[in-house]
Amino acid sequence: MTDRDSIKNDPGKVAVLIGGSTGIGQSTAIELAKNGIGVILTYNSHRESADETIGTIESIGGKAIALKLDAGQSESFASFADSVEQELERKWGRSNFDYLVNNAGFAEMATVEETSEELFDRLIAVNLKAPFFITQKLLPI
Repeated sequence: MTDRDSIKNDPGKVAVLIGGSTGIGQSTAIELAKNGIGVILTYNSHRESADETIGTIESIGGKAIALKLDAGQSESFASFADSVEQELERKWGRSNFDYLVNNAGFAEMATVEETSEELFDRLIAVNLKAPFFITQKLLPI
């Protein structure tokens, strides 16, 4: 049995999808919902796309919500975890979730010579630091 097969056998579960408003994250959110999995997705600057994703999920009978999260701001992860707990109870009547998908990413094309320390720090914060510390904050849930 593949991982994809096991997800198809898990209706009623809930996934937290970090970076779920566009691209791969949006497609993942919709596929999870098609398999009966509720979705808490995050967005940073694409609120309209997050709303579109939720609309698509609801149109196929799924449940989803969107929470704003800047994966580059680790100081916000504790309050994000609190919001996840509140939304799990409000929307699904439960206190935990089943899957975490760390999909948020950040890329900006620049040569080595053009890469500023600020850009480098943002790349590290979003692409490496965020998955670890978001996971850490969500583990109790």
